[in-house]
Amino acid sequence: VRVRRSIDFKLAVSTMLSVHACRALRAKRAAVAPLLQRNIWNVSLPVLSGPGGAHTTKYRIVKPGKDGVEWDDFLLALPERKQLVSFTKDVPLFVRYLKVVTDLEGRSHDFLAFLDRAKSGLVVESDVFITTEELLAVMWKNGYSDQERNAVQFTFPGDYKFHYPELSALFDIPEEDTYKFCMRTRTEQSHIGELDWSKVQRKGFIRDHWLVFGTGLIIFKYFPFFNYYFGVKVFGTSMWCVTMYQLLNRWIAKSCRRNEYMAAQKTAQDVMDGEDKIVESMKRFSNDAKCSEILASFKTEAESKIGDYRKALVMKMKDDLTERATKQLQAVASFEASMGSAMQELVVREAASSFRDQFPGDAGMQEAAFTAAVKSLSGQQLDVTEDPVSKHFSDAFASLAGVDLATIAGDPQGSLAQRIAYSQQLKEAEFKQTFMVTTQEAEEIRAIASEGGGSQFDLDKLAPHSVERLDALYSSINAKVGYSLPETLGTKPIKETSDSATVTYVEQVNAQLAAASKTLREARLKAFVAAF
Repeated sequence: VRVRRSIDFKLAVSTMLSVHACRALRAKRAAVAPLLQRNIWNVSLPVLSGPGGAHTTKYRIVKPGKDGVEWDDFLLALPERKQLVSFTKDVPLFVRYLKVVTDLEGRSHDFLAFLDRAKSGLVVESDVFITTEELLAVMWKNGYSDQERNAVQFTFPGDYKFHYPELSALFDIPEEDTYKFCMRTRTEQSHIGELDWSKVQRKGFIRDHWLVFGTGLIIFKYFPFFNYYFGVKVFGTSMWCVTMYQLLNRWIAKSCRRNEYMAAQKTAQDVMDGEDKIVESMKRFSNDAKCSEILASFKTEAESKIGDYRKALVMKMKDDLTERATKQLQAVASFEASMGSAMQELVVREAASSFRDQFPGDAGMQEAAFTAAVKSLSGQQLDVTEDPVSKHFSDAFASLAGVDLATIAGDPQGSLAQRIAYSQQLKEAEFKQTFMVTTQEAEEIRAIASEGGGSQFDLDKLAPHSVERLDALYSSINAKVGYSLPETLGTKPIKETSDSATVTYVEQVNAQLAAASKTLREARLKAFVAAF
């Protein structure tokens, strides 16, 4: 009787626990079913999208799929500590709060110990925690003041998870006690948490499958109609398929979910890139509403800007002409200054040259030079007339007094005045060639003008080489006299676009620019030819 009562008591307790577990499970399902439950077609939930996809637990509750993770109810599974999944948690907010608390309580060593442990990330079990609301409730039950509870409430968000190492450092409680408290809290709430698949998976399932196959084959052979074909082909093949499915289903699901996630990420990136391009395209037309306002004042602004442009163009031409003329006048002055400074050097050089030419063939000069040398060696004072060199230079310089070099015919082998006149005439010829229009250039321009029709000069009648020569003469003569005129309009052709609607307009504008440049060039060359 006692044994029977004991068995009945155990059965009653077991039934009560199972009923409690079922009620808790139903309540859990009712609370999370609208968000977490999915139908048989395995529709992906965006809120649970990730590299592992959506994972359906054995309680038909959807959780994020993770590699090497199994989800289970802590109340039913009662996992051990080594079976829980660990992760690295960043705790910058908690570290700052712990610093304030430990400074007030004089526990700086506890803060330093926790900081050293969490400096590279706090490694904790992912589901051994209590939430902010649960912590506030526990603090209220244990008589903490409103100020202390408000400090926690206003510092941490409502969804913050306090893991057991944080609670141990914050309240100066051993980690073993905080671990047990957090696990009891999660177990009481029938929390579905992460377990390490390698620690909780069933071992030796292939052995169990083939034990079932062997036992079934031995049993079925005693029944009629269960022959060799059914036992080996049908039943054996079915068991092999079940075994291979359980071996490969997690790997296949992992690969499919990863590929699905990567495809979704690529699609999302393409969508965001497309949205960015649409926004950029819309920005181009952000000022279209102002077009009518701008066009209303376009004519007035264009006329005023064209007038300003013309004025600026004339001033630029004036500045260029003044600059060119100034530089040319400076060049003329430099040339004349160099001629004056070189005159003394030229006189000395030509006097020395005439002495070298005359001395070898003049016996009198040679005898006078010998006499002067002997007299100089005896220590006597020489007169200017006694030294042939001094006498020659003195006579040469005296011969230049009152001589007009412009009226003397130059001779490179003549007297000193003729030699200087010859050098001066070469300088004058160089000056004319550099700074004046020569007769040959004027005659060449008249010949080109006759070829183009004389008084009715037409640039199109000239041969190509004549046009090139006229351009060269125009540039060289203007450079000589220091005159400057713009050779082009200073504009460039508009580049062609891919828009077919604007091709005609662009071609028309480019044609007008080319015609204006041609007209300017013809007018410039006609005025140049007419000057000769």
